[in-house]
Amino acid sequence: MSIGKTSVYSVPRVLLVLALVGFPLQSQGVQTQSDRFQLEEATIAGVHRAIQTGQLTCRGLVQAYIDRAKAYNGVSDRLVTRDGASIPASPGTVRAGSPLKFPTETVAISTLVPDFDQYAGPPIEFGRMEPTSSDPSVQQQYGMTVGTPNSGQINALGTLNLRGERSVTCKGDRDRIPSSGPLPPGSPAVCEEFRRQPDALERAAQLDAQYGRSPDLARLPMYCIPFSFKDPFDTMDMRTTAGADARYDIDFPARDHTLVAQLRQKGAIIYAKAVNTEYNGRAGDPGGRNEPTKTLISTLGYQRSSWAGNPSSAYDSTRAASLGSSSGSGASVSANMVMCSVCEETSLSCRGPANHNAVALIQVTHLVPRRGDRLRHLQRPRGHPVPQHHRRGQSARRHEGSGQRVLRPARHLHDRPALERARHAVRGQRRHPGHRGLAARHAHRRHQGIDADLPWYQGGRADRHGRGQGDQGRPRP
Repeated sequence: MSIGKTSVYSVPRVLLVLALVGFPLQSQGVQTQSDRFQLEEATIAGVHRAIQTGQLTCRGLVQAYIDRAKAYNGVSDRLVTRDGASIPASPGTVRAGSPLKFPTETVAISTLVPDFDQYAGPPIEFGRMEPTSSDPSVQQQYGMTVGTPNSGQINALGTLNLRGERSVTCKGDRDRIPSSGPLPPGSPAVCEEFRRQPDALERAAQLDAQYGRSPDLARLPMYCIPFSFKDPFDTMDMRTTAGADARYDIDFPARDHTLVAQLRQKGAIIYAKAVNTEYNGRAGDPGGRNEPTKTLISTLGYQRSSWAGNPSSAYDSTRAASLGSSSGSGASVSANMVMCSVCEETSLSCRGPANHNAVALIQVTHLVPRRGDRLRHLQRPRGHPVPQHHRRGQSARRHEGSGQRVLRPARHLHDRPALERARHAVRGQRRHPGHRGLAARHAHRRHQGIDADLPWYQGGRADRHGRGQGDQGRPRP
């Protein structure tokens, strides 16, 4: 079996629904069935053929992807500081068996902003290392960062489904295999249940033992194909926090998202969680009464997870992985860190990463099950697969058949709060007399969690003038 690690830019070829697809950046000849298996040019059919001919085992394939993660899934960004002075080494969380290593070299702000000594704007949030809230024993980059040229690292996968590192709640020996003995004293009780779930390598070994060279591909069409998932998709055997550095008492869900469960049933390896912009959002001003004390010069270039960090482009490590929150999904496929990835979008969160990482996107044109979506209470996103790969220079097109249409993305619920919705409805009444009473019939019900910082329509339901029930005495806007 020939499994190379030639370059972070190499990518295998695959076609799938609900995943991002990439292609190799190195030109190689088209393989024939008689060729030996090569990871960088593999297709789903090629993987199955290699298993059937004895060139490859399922566990061997998963191990090959783990080896690539060890080689290329490190940190690329450096901190931007006032003076560019070096910083001490900082401990990072464990990925692919080893702690993350953060660059100790920093970049002075003056190299990015000439004449910074004349800058008179708001205070800059310079880069810094801080302990994470999820696990104070490890640190992460916060504040202003910049990519490192030719780093060979991409930081596309935030969590790998490997024992001891797939959960903070049950990390280390709290996730030891049940046959190895009891859990350490003081372990959360839930870890006893969690550790009964096989990790990616163990699941691959189970498939090898059950099917050997003769997998039932009719029943298991995704047999042994490693997937990554945007972090909001619930995975019962991996940490799921939507990219956030949030210290959950239990950081993994009780059950899978519907799509994750279906892929398990079809034989897929639930291998990793892709880095995504935290909570599917990005830096900006959401309104409300809170004001930042410091600012970033630009929010462009950040698809940051406060737990997993900022991913980089597979083509240029100084550039952002994408415009769109599913950046790790696009980058992980483009760099052949996985064969397929499931992304999610409300606007351009899948299409942006697919475009910027030169991978094909299979875009769903019908409703997708929402059970198991960590952010289902905030927005109505769609899940998409990003498969692997189209040759360089070829375009990936989405074909819409008769009667198919792309759903118009739903806005964030707080994107148009009660006052603006009511004003819009009132203006519409003037133009369309038949719409009178629209605001009263479809008034916005305030969500305590989402609308908590909205200025003064605090009453719960707005009338046609934008006033909440608790604001009836206020003058009309």
